Amino acid sequence: MKILNLICKRTNCYLLESSCGWIMIDTDFPGTLYRLMNLLNQHNIKISDIKYLIVTHFHPDHAGIAQDLKNLGIRLILHECQVAFVDNLNNFYKKNNQFNFTDILPEGNIVISSKESRDFLKSMGIEGEIIQTPGHTDDSISLTIDGCCAFTGDLPEFSLMEAYNDQTIKNSWKLIKDYKITKIFPGHGNPYTII
Repeated sequence: MKILNLICKRTNCYLLESSCGWIMIDTDFPGTLYRLMNLLNQHNIKISDIKYLIVTHFHPDHAGIAQDLKNLGIRLILHECQVAFVDNLNNFYKKNNQFNFTDILPEGNIVISSKESRDFLKSMGIEGEIIQTPGHTDDSISLTIDGCCAFTGDLPEFSLMEAYNDQTIKNSWKLIKDYKITKIFPGHGNPYTII
């Protein structure tokens, strides 16, 4: 399984290879589309090679160019728990309109549950699931690949879990580990292993 990490400004934007093309996990701040296009070019990847976008949570540094990517033909996959949070981000930028942000529109989005995500991913040759992993935000999700890895966004790092002493975070990590995950691809910083 091929995984690429493209950092436009501050956020790890991952590309996961599937049988139908690339799946992108997270974007970066508004205004980083040009930088992303340059990074893709360095890897000989065309924007049309990216079929889907998954956002781990709707904060500016993870969803800042989501609609820009949708406008280029990439489909946004939303876990059902995230739908209301898209408007929160849109409203934040309406109040802070000095940024070059494009409202994320509902048209064309694929809204699925965790159970539905398993079949959806399987159709692309990926054994995994998109699961709710609150702890950083209530709309936080992780993409798990069975027996392999998870893309966790800003869920507090596994080794720091005890320092937070937060049952929600502990529950999210327990759920991730139930998928026999050994490698973590976080939203910021380097990938790491867990046992």
